[in-house]
Amino acid sequence: MKEIATMDLASPVGISSAKRPDRAHGTEELVAQIRQQIHLKTSGRVHNLAIVMTGTHVVLEGFCSSFHCYQLAQHAAMKVAEDFSVDNQIQVL
Repeated sequence: MKEIATMDLASPVGISSAKRPDRAHGTEELVAQIRQQIHLKTSGRVHNLAIVMTGTHVVLEGFCSSFHCYQLAQHAAMKVAEDFSVDNQIQVL
């Protein structure tokens, strides 16, 4: 599994723990939380999952065998990354 956590330095991202104490404190923690939730909600059916963080987006990459699994991954990521737009580029094969 590859894990990519990058940030667009022109658009810094900050997640205030004072507002949301249950939220991740950094990009790596947020990526780990998204990965864990996708794995749990899809029962590990998303293969080669990569999560790329930009200043405003979470990009999901990988593949799965059904549109239902694709949707589960989308909703799991959206639940964890409330302040970011989720760009689901997971391929359904």
